[in-house]
Parts: sequence; C-alpha cells; structure tokens
Amino acid sequence: MSLRGYTVGNLMEQNSKSWNEEVVRHIFTKETSQMILNIPLFPQVTEDKLVWNPEKNGHYSVKRAYRLCVEEIVDNSHLRKNGFWVGIWKLKVPPKVKSMVWRVCRECLPTRVRLNRRGVTCPSTCVLCNDPHEDSYHIFFHCCTAVGVWRTAGLWHLIEPLLNRFNDAPEIIFHILEHATTTQAELFATTLWSIWKRRNLTLWQQVTESNRNVFERATHLLEGWRHANIKQLPRTIPVEEAAAVTRQHGSAASDSSNRIHKWQKPRRGRLKCIVDASFSMAENKLGIGMCIRNEEGRFIRAKTMWFSPVCSVDVGEALGLFYAIRWVHELRLQNVDFEVDSKRVANYFNRSNRAITEFGNIMDSNIHYCHSNLENSHVEFIRRQANVVAHELAKASTSLTSFRIFDDVPTCIHDLIFNEML
Repeated sequence: MSLRGYTVGNLMEQNSKSWNEEVVRHIFTKETSQMILNIPLFPQVTEDKLVWNPEKNGHYSVKRAYRLCVEEIVDNSHLRKNGFWVGIWKLKVPPKVKSMVWRVCRECLPTRVRLNRRGVTCPSTCVLCNDPHEDSYHIFFHCCTAVGVWRTAGLWHLIEPLLNRFNDAPEIIFHILEHATTTQAELFATTLWSIWKRRNLTLWQQVTESNRNVFERATHLLEGWRHANIKQLPRTIPVEEAAAVTRQHGSAASDSSNRIHKWQKPRRGRLKCIVDASFSMAENKLGIGMCIRNEEGRFIRAKTMWFSPVCSVDVGEALGLFYAIRWVHELRLQNVDFEVDSKRVANYFNRSNRAITEFGNIMDSNIHYCHSNLENSHVEFIRRQANVVAHELAKASTSLTSFRIFDDVPTCIHDLIFNEML
C-alpha cells in the first residue's frame, strides 16, 4: 500500500483525538502498529509544534545541543562514576567542604599515591604516620590519626563497619551520606575537610595538631556556617543564645528530611481537592484519583478515572489536575485548594515559565480554566507521604472497569480518612 500523501492526521479518528486502530493496523506491521497505538493523544494539544525533547520546556538550547554532540562524539564513559552525588550537593556546609568531598569522590585529591601515578616524584608514605601507601582511603579512614578524630567526633561507629565492606574512600563516603542523618552527614563532611587540612598543615608548615583540635576546627566551621545562614535573627541576640538557636536550626533542618509528613486540613471556610496519578505498566493504564474534603477533614466526594495508553509521569500528574479542576467546576464549588505531589506541576501552575510540550499544553489549559471558572482557588504542592488518600484512589482506579464517583467513603481509603481527621 502506497503512503504517498498520507500524514499523521490520516491515522486518527476524524471526530476525536484518538488513533484509528483499524487504519493503523492495516498499514503497519503488528509491532509498529502497537508502538503507534501506545503513543497517547491529548485533546489539550490543539496545535502542531516542533519540540526539542532534550529540554523539559521543549525549547531548543545551544547548551544542551552542545552536550549532546560531545556525548555523541567523545567517549566520556570513563569519566562517569556511580554514586550518591546528590548527597554531596544537598549538604548545608561551606562550599569548600563540598568541593573537597567531591574531589575525594572523583579521586582527584592530590595524595602522594595519586601524585606518583601522575608522574610527580615524591615519597608515597603518609605524612602523618609514615604508612607506605598514602591514598584517600588511608588518609581519611585507615590512618591512626584519622581514626582518633572520628572517635572524638563520635562518628567512628558509622565508619568502622564499612571498612570490611568497601575498599575505597568514595564508596564509604557515598554510603554514609545516603544512610546517616543530616546532622551526622554534615559533621562527617566537615570533619573530612578538617582531616585533609591537618595533613596539609603538617606537610607544608610542620604544624602538629591534636585530634581534639581537628575536630573542633570542623565543628567551629560548621557552627559558623549555620550561624551566618540563619534568617531573620535579631541583631541584639546574645552570642550564647545565637549558638543555641544555631544548633536548633541545624537540628530542625536535619530532621526535616526524616520526619513524617501528615496531611493538613483546609483553612476555615475552604475545601481541599487532593489529586494523584498512578501508572500501571502491566495494564498499560494511567489511573487518576481525587478526593474533596472539608475544613474538618471529612470526606465530601471522590472520583477515579483511568486512561490508556500510559503516559509519562509529568503528563499523568498534569492530567490529574486537569480533570480535578473540571470536576470541581461541575460541582459548582469555590474556595478550593488543589493539592498535588508533583513539584513540577505545582511550580508550573504558580510561575510564569511556559513550555511548548504536551505537558505545557495541558498545564496552560489548567491555568486558563482555573482562573476563568474557579473563584479563589489555588494549586499547592504536598509531600507524597501526606497524599496517601489520593494515591490509593489512583492505584485502585486501574483495576476498575469504568470511571467511578463516590458519595460515600470507598473502602480503600476509609481508615486513611479516619486517621487524618484525628
């Protein structure tokens, strides 16, 4: 069959934004047909546009194009190192500490062993203990002087069990940054920096420091950094009190990533519509769940929907908000706060940045419809931990045969609703 003169539009139904399965399967092989039919089509996308896929906003950028060309032409696979890199960059420590930890993990710290490998003539013995092999692993975790510092800092119990599991410094560092508390990770990183500083002071200035001095330099640097970054602290506050506030600030920051996030009831006189999407690859379905609740946290109404084929996570979350906004408008409700656990959806809705992708088209439709039809309504981000009600609804939706509206609390969320009302 000749495809001359055919366009993609010829493969779609004339009166709906969907594939004409009969035509697609008649023209293409079984494998190709299935690939085409698995491409989701969205009514919100009304205009054909050229989209640059490497960028999330769909706009072409020279920077990204350059990176793609370099990756295509230059084999840089040997430069990639797996590890918990985000653990370094999210640390609330001075930049010089992050930089030093990064250099250790990239194995580019100028230890004597590394200098020898790079052709620099120098002894390979440890500056501090005369061990014959001064590399990063030895300096930070094997040298008797480093062990003494870790004991003084109260962190040796985190490090000692790892020495039998890992044989290089980056693996130990990544493991601790990933599994320790935020407070421990920040002290750990700053102490690494202080241990390296002692090594250099001994090498270049012949300064001898005790383990206590090395530990205190790390804690003073960390306390000073936290103090300098406290916001809205009164200038007249005593130094002792400022130090206490600094410690509290550090503890609060460290506990924020570990604490349990609970759903919050709406403010007086308002409603909340919590929304989530679920993705079933086995069923090839996108599931959407939404639930409306009042200021007491009581269940008002819920709805579940599903669509096929499955789409990307961002698009699925945007579609969840799309149908939630329209449902709330159909119910003639006002003063509704929509909650989603997708930061990208919430940020896009509340900022001026725009994208020409399918995600952008759906979100632009959400913004226009909400501002035109809903009075005093907002879209807010909610932690996934606090969005379990909508998540359970979305997950259940993919096993249902059709869309459902619930006037009574569904069994799958009954206990969750009750617990969040307490």
